[in-house]
Amino acid sequence: MKHVSSMDAAKTIVQRYLASHEDGQYTWRPFVKRGIYRREDYRYHADLQSLLPSAPLGSYSYIWGVYPSTGETTLRFALIPYGPVKIYVNGALVGESDIFSERYRSKQIFELPMKKGLNDLVLLCENTNGGFGCEFGTWVGKLDYYFLMPSLYSEMEGLCYSVAQETLLETLTLESLHSLDWYPERPELLGESVDLTSIFPDAKEGQCAVLATSFTLEKDLWCTFRSNARLFLDELPVEGSLELQAGRHTLLLHARIESPVTLEVLNAKTNDVIEVSNPVLPGSYPYRYLIAGPFDARPDVYSLQYTKPFSTANGEDFWHLEGEDTYLRMYNDNPLFGHWNYPLGVTLYGLVETERMLCSSDPSLAYRIAQYLENHIQASLDSYAYAMWDKEHLGGSTAVHHLMTSLDSLDDCGSFASTVLEVGKDHELHGFEEIIEVVRTYISKIQPRLSDGTFFRTGLMHEFHENTMWVDDLYMSVPFLIRYSLYAKDDSYLEDAINQFFGFAKYLYMEEEGLMSHVYDFERNIATLIPWGRGNGWALFSLSELLMVLSEDHPKRKKLLTFFRSLSEGFIRHQDEEGMFHQVLDMESSYQESSCTAMAACAFSRGVRRGWYENPEPYREGCVKACDGLKKKAIDSDGHVHGVCRGSEFSCSRHYYAEQLLPRLDDTHGIGIILLALCEGEKLA
Repeated sequence: MKHVSSMDAAKTIVQRYLASHEDGQYTWRPFVKRGIYRREDYRYHADLQSLLPSAPLGSYSYIWGVYPSTGETTLRFALIPYGPVKIYVNGALVGESDIFSERYRSKQIFELPMKKGLNDLVLLCENTNGGFGCEFGTWVGKLDYYFLMPSLYSEMEGLCYSVAQETLLETLTLESLHSLDWYPERPELLGESVDLTSIFPDAKEGQCAVLATSFTLEKDLWCTFRSNARLFLDELPVEGSLELQAGRHTLLLHARIESPVTLEVLNAKTNDVIEVSNPVLPGSYPYRYLIAGPFDARPDVYSLQYTKPFSTANGEDFWHLEGEDTYLRMYNDNPLFGHWNYPLGVTLYGLVETERMLCSSDPSLAYRIAQYLENHIQASLDSYAYAMWDKEHLGGSTAVHHLMTSLDSLDDCGSFASTVLEVGKDHELHGFEEIIEVVRTYISKIQPRLSDGTFFRTGLMHEFHENTMWVDDLYMSVPFLIRYSLYAKDDSYLEDAINQFFGFAKYLYMEEEGLMSHVYDFERNIATLIPWGRGNGWALFSLSELLMVLSEDHPKRKKLLTFFRSLSEGFIRHQDEEGMFHQVLDMESSYQESSCTAMAACAFSRGVRRGWYENPEPYREGCVKACDGLKKKAIDSDGHVHGVCRGSEFSCSRHYYAEQLLPRLDDTHGIGIILLALCEGEKLA
């Protein structure tokens, strides 16, 4: 994108982003808490010796699931075998366990080929006296991808497994797979009544339940209702016959648990049956009702929602479906709506600053941004209570708030919570206090620290990060501590933020280069000595966040300003002729990386505008060049963002960063910070 203003470039990015993601919503699916489903480590556990206790040694079982892919790609897949396992994708053998992983039950990583659309994953497991079955799924803790059961199970989450087989199928086709008998057993749902005792087997005499269903009329019609339950139609009590308008209607049934519930909705003139269907699930699912209970007395039936748990006689609960151990479950299949993660925290920060810049020049686009921000963040806030219930009751891994429900790192919480507080300054957000306090408690009291109070990483589900310190964590902690300090009017959190910079510098600052090493590894007591671009960007940008709020007379301000100038000098000496910075800052042959270029532009602009530099002109020019470079190299005419490094691991080799840690199109690690850079460039101009 050439020869456009910074704000025009920002508007192009925002318009594309909103067009793709502003209409996000949650997905609901049935879930049966039996058989093979994800557990707290986010992997599927298939102990076939327990699931098939009568299977003879030497027999086999097939495990079958479906993975929906948005395009042709590979899926990184972990296998921890208990015995011999072969992996098939769409009928082709793509991997198998080895004797070492079988003996030690150690992790093997495979890249599974995926076509666009539905992909059939089949694991063939052999029963040996060493073990039978496997664990499988995500290669690293808390990645929230999941498998669906095949169509014979209505595509709910999980995998089915076959009855033990003495002989193998000659070929793996859908026809041959359908010829087998499968577990878990599928509930029979076609009866005229609903047996509530199978859903609430421990209910006491006299307790009741609420059932929700719906139906659609093509035209205005007189309808007759017959049921042994008390009925509420569109929130009003109903019995006998009513004239109803065309459209969708919701019917609530209040019923005693000890009696099977019956319901008929009829065309009053013809006596034809009007079919009822689930109020939330698509019509492809056989479940007709949502069911809540048990209740000691008739609840306020209108207060029961589809996104939050509610109180019952047995404590907090969520909607059940017909059948034993069957639940309605929430999923977030839209990658950029309603999620809570650190790249989206930065993305929304960039959007809110762009909205502020556009309020007078383009109020209609500013309003769209505001609506998206409020809808996205409010969805994240409103779904937190459900997610915590889901974690406790449905196996431990969630498909909503998978980070906050498995909170064990600054990555999980700080960036997005900081943005919630930032957006909350000039937007109406409801109920953010609880989750903000969870984040505050985690960062201040639970997150591991060295003896001097500096954050480091240990005790994580992601074992590769064990006993390390990452420069990234300055951004994952400091901006939140700053904003929480202002929110709570408590300077202790600001002091914590200040001290983090000195603690991180002790281990990561490379004085001769004026740059930060990406990671310090306490296992080997070494710093990686790689000046990764975005890692240094996190440090410089976070320091600018701190200096913006730190009082002029603070006793540590002078040392922080010296550090800011040193990092800025270390950065700017590596800016190339096109204004860009590189993936490894001092490795010119590494690719031009957009997110670190944007972070440098932000920090340079703030430093110039606020008088932090003794000689501001090189940084004024550096910001202008960086913004021009981003417009030419990183943003195309359709608003796509290029050249943003994906999320990283770490290495002591710069070739990992330059050759393996490659850029992705429209990666959220870069969208928001580029918007912030363009806003800062406009302010500087």
